[in-house]
Amino acid sequence: MNVKQTQNRLFGLILPAILCTALWGSAAPCIKLGYALFGIVREDSFSQLVFAGWRFTLAGLLTLLIAALLRRGPLLPNRGNIKAILSISLFQSMIQYVCYYIGLARTTGTNGALLSGTQTFFAILFAHLLLKDDKLTRAKALGCLVGFSGVIVLNLGGAFGGFTLLGDGLVLLSAASAGMGALVSRVMTPGHDPVILTAWQLIFGGLLLLGLGYAGGGTPGTFTPAGALLLLYMIALSSAAFTVWTALLARWPVGKVTIFGFLIPVFGAFFSALLLGEQLLSVRNLAALALVSAGVILANRSKSDTPG
Repeated sequence: MNVKQTQNRLFGLILPAILCTALWGSAAPCIKLGYALFGIVREDSFSQLVFAGWRFTLAGLLTLLIAALLRRGPLLPNRGNIKAILSISLFQSMIQYVCYYIGLARTTGTNGALLSGTQTFFAILFAHLLLKDDKLTRAKALGCLVGFSGVIVLNLGGAFGGFTLLGDGLVLLSAASAGMGALVSRVMTPGHDPVILTAWQLIFGGLLLLGLGYAGGGTPGTFTPAGALLLLYMIALSSAAFTVWTALLARWPVGKVTIFGFLIPVFGAFFSALLLGEQLLSVRNLAALALVSAGVILANRSKSDTPG
C-alpha cells in the first residue's frame, strides 16, 4: 500500500470511523445521566422510547438545518430517495431502537453491552451472504474474532445470566437490525446525498419511537436546564455520527466500516468512568482496548479493499 492509499484510508475511513464510535460510546453513559436528569425510571420502557424519539427526531431536524446552511439543494425527500430513506430508517432507527430500548429494560447492562457488540458480526455476515463484492476474508474473520474477544474481556466480571426472550432476545434482534442497516446503507446510499438520507431516516425513526412511546403512556420526564443541555449534546452526536457513518458505508465495504463498531463498548467504558465515576485504568479495560484495536487493524490490513 503506497503513501497515498495509506493517507486515503487513514483520513477517509479510520479517523472518521473512530470519531463515530467515540460519539456512540459516549451516548451510553449520557443516556443513563439523561434518565436520572429527566426522572425516567429503568422499568419505564415507553418513557425511554419517548426520550429516544425526541433525541432522533431533533437530530434529524438538526441535520436538515446543516444541509440548508451548506446549501445542498432540495431538503425534502424526492421520489428517487424515498425508498432509500425508508429502508435505512426501518433497520437503523425503527426496529433497532424499539428492540434495544425495550429489551435493555429487561436485561442487565452487561448482557446488553455484550449482545449489542454482535452487530458487527451480523453486518459482516449479511454482507458476505448478500453482496458479491464484500465477501468474508481471512483477515476480516480473524479481526472479528480478536475484536469481539475484546468486547467479552470488557464485560468480564458481570453476571451473564440466563437468556430471556423479551430482554436478551430483543437486544440481539436490535444488533441484527443494526447489522442489516449497515448493509442497506451500503446498497442504498450511493447516488444519494448521505446528509439528506441521514436527516430523514432519523426523523422517520424518531417519529415512530415517539408514537410508540406516547401510545404506551410514556412521558418525556421532568425538564431541567441540565437535562436540556445533555439532550442537545446527544442530538448533535446522533446527527454527526449517523451522517459520517452513512457516508463511510457509501464508499467502503461493509466489513471495513462495521469492524470499528467493536470500539463502541470500549469508548463506552472510558466515558462511563469519566461521567459516572466507574473504574477506568484496569487491566480488563486496557486488555479490551488492545484486543479491539488489534481486531480493527487485522480486518483492515487487506490491500484489495478500496472505496466503492
